[in-house]
Amino acid sequence: MALVFYARVSSKQQNLDRQLARAKEVKADKVFTDKLSGKNTKRQGLKDMMAFLREGDTVEIISLDRLSRNYADIQKIIQQLKNMKVKLIVDDLPQTHTGNELVDQFMLDMMVNLMGFVAQNEREKIIERQRQGITEAKKRGAYKGRPFKYAPNSNDREGRLVYEKIKQEYLKGEYQSKVQLAKDNGISRQQLYRIIKLIENESK
Repeated sequence: MALVFYARVSSKQQNLDRQLARAKEVKADKVFTDKLSGKNTKRQGLKDMMAFLREGDTVEIISLDRLSRNYADIQKIIQQLKNMKVKLIVDDLPQTHTGNELVDQFMLDMMVNLMGFVAQNEREKIIERQRQGITEAKKRGAYKGRPFKYAPNSNDREGRLVYEKIKQEYLKGEYQSKVQLAKDNGISRQQLYRIIKLIENESK
């Protein structure tokens, strides 16, 4: 019977340190991680964990929204754990020990349902606040849109390198066609056209 710890953050820019410290603290036998949004249901770490689990194992997470921020998805994952007879420990939910296993399970299910709803509701509020912020920024003329990965000032190092490589090839004419240029650099034609637009704007 293994203690399995699952840790997740929403993006590659965030770190898992706090969650991994907790995994070490509880002496987890196995740790699975993801750096993807909780709305993404195709997380490789979660998939690997579900394949690893066996009857009698325990899964621990620091909070329910690490499993997902989608209420239906949380319900689905928890039901899968139940079917596999795998115990779930959520650190920020109080553990009930009434001595009656049925009552304990009922209390846990009730808290999980409530927190699952709260997790999705909070995500929807965040999205709504972002939408309102964008609307206000557009009114002020201050909205610049989502940062482009392939740009000279991109926060992504690989994105900057791809941009500079394409810029050099494009300005020197060292390519057979735009389709081939996109293919050689592993990007879509739409991405290439956006890069070319940035290059041409730089030259003005």
